[in-house]
Amino acid sequence: MSSTKSQIRAIGAVAALATLAFAISCRGFFVKPTLNSIAIGPQTLNLAPTTSYQMDAIGTYSDGSTSDVTSKASWTSSDPTVASFSSSVIGQITATSLSNIPNPPGTTTVTASVGAISSTSSATVTVCPVVNTMTISATPMTVSTGQSISFTALATFQGVSTQTNVTSQVTWNVGSTSILTITGGTGTPVATGSTTVSASLCGGTSNTITITVT
Repeated sequence: MSSTKSQIRAIGAVAALATLAFAISCRGFFVKPTLNSIAIGPQTLNLAPTTSYQMDAIGTYSDGSTSDVTSKASWTSSDPTVASFSSSVIGQITATSLSNIPNPPGTTTVTASVGAISSTSSATVTVCPVVNTMTISATPMTVSTGQSISFTALATFQGVSTQTNVTSQVTWNVGSTSILTITGGTGTPVATGSTTVSASLCGGTSNTITITVT
């Protein structure tokens, strides 16, 4: 009888240890993975004034899995005067009105964070208004090597009737950079000859002029 009781106790002990081991293994198996990083999309975004866009954030976890954490994230804009996030729709960014941007386009950096984890790569949001007209001029249009040329770009934007000086904001398009280069509105002749010059900004393109270097 005592032998049977001993066997029962031994079997019970083994069963208890097995149950404990199983519980421990299950607890370890179901450990919640931790958030390692966040990636924002899109990385670059162009918005017209007063328009909105829903951004997203994808989190990568310690077990290699990914998940949409847009609604869990805290979103910030480095320059809210250019674009800011909605207080009611998480992750929705809205561009400011054109009147708030003295020298368009305006640019802000966006980040998202969940707890102590911030986005590993920030996104750049550029507020580019719709260009109605853009004209460029140069003084002088015929120049000798060793002299400089002063370029000016003026634009009107959708919803605004007055012209804005955008000389420092445009991208200058030079037909032949071996004849002329332009930096910040100042042209530097490189060699004799003629070349075309135009400017572009926010999808708009200016008139084309011809510069002659003698």
